[in-house]
Formats: sequence, C-alpha cells, structure tokens
Amino acid sequence: MNSFISPAIADFMLWLMYITLAVAMGVTAYSVWHGLRNRRKGSDVVNGVPAGRIGWMVAIGFVLLMVVTYALGSTQPILTNGTLLIDTFWLRLADMFIYTSIILIIGCFVSAIVSRFRS
Repeated sequence: MNSFISPAIADFMLWLMYITLAVAMGVTAYSVWHGLRNRRKGSDVVNGVPAGRIGWMVAIGFVLLMVVTYALGSTQPILTNGTLLIDTFWLRLADMFIYTSIILIIGCFVSAIVSRFRS
C-alpha cells in the first residue's frame, strides 16, 4: 500500500469540528457582548476599580491582538503529509491562533508573577 487512505469518518469529523468551533466562537462573542451591555452603570466601578472599562479594554485588546497576529502570520507554503499547502488565508489563520495562544499564555504567567509579588 503506497498511498494513505483516510478513515471513513474523516469528513464527518472535520465538519463536526468546524461546527463546534463556530458554535464556541458564537457563544463566546454573545457572552462578551451580553456581559458588557447588561452591566449596570452603577457597578462599573467596583471597590475603586473601573470594571466596565477594563472589560471593554480586554475585549477590544483581544480583537486587536488577533488582527495583529493575523497580519504578522507567514504566507510561506509548507509541506504537510506530502501536500504543499499554499492558501495564504489558512496559513495566516493558523499562525494567528498559534501566536495569540503563546502571547496569552505568557501574559497569564506574567500577571500571576506580578500579582504574587504585589503588596
């Protein structure tokens, strides 16, 4: 056997993954929108911390981070499983998710360290 035969349910699993990803992104977007829109104006400042402004800045910062990491993504073709992948949109999108994940993980570690040593 000199060619790779994909499993019988590979297409089904790919579509299931696409649907799950779309639903997760939709629920996340709705949750952010709903949480920020239905916040009471009196509760924008909690214990002297501007919670409403921080929420909006986090949401806007995340979107900007995704845009910047997409723009910085590589468009160089790669060889995967004997297939040359050349679609620049998907190459940049994959890099966007990788770079964004790395930046967010580093941000979590830095914030944990800073908050540990802050009095």
